[in-house]
Parts: sequence; structure tokens; C-alpha cells
Amino acid sequence: MWTPTHFPAAMRSLNPSIRAKAIEIANSLLEQGQTDKQRVVMLSVEEARRWARLRKVESVNVPTYA
Repeated sequence: MWTPTHFPAAMRSLNPSIRAKAIEIANSLLEQGQTDKQRVVMLSVEEARRWARLRKVESVNVPTYA
């Protein structure tokens, strides 16, 4: 299991919130039985970046009321 202070080098360049999501996803994949750690890291980084993009789009589309 990876933590915010112990994570793969491939996650080092991610900003902290995206890295935290990638760690969450990677740990979940490992718990589900994925054994190829390189693939787990790749998938978790891709999904975390997608999550961040969607979160950004959703925040832009939220109407503001005065």
C-alpha cells in the first residue's frame, strides 16, 4: 500500500491532490488483486488526471447565484 509520503516515483510530478487520488486508486486496484504494479501506477495516474480534469470542468459549470 502506498501513502502520501511513500509512493511510486511516477507520481512525484503530480500535484498533491492529484497524487492523493492516484494513490487512492492504485491502492484500490491492488486490493482488487491487480499484481502488475507498473500497470497499476500507470492506470492510477491516468485516472487521477482524468478525475482532476472532470473536477475542474464541473467547477467551471457550477452556476453562481447572487
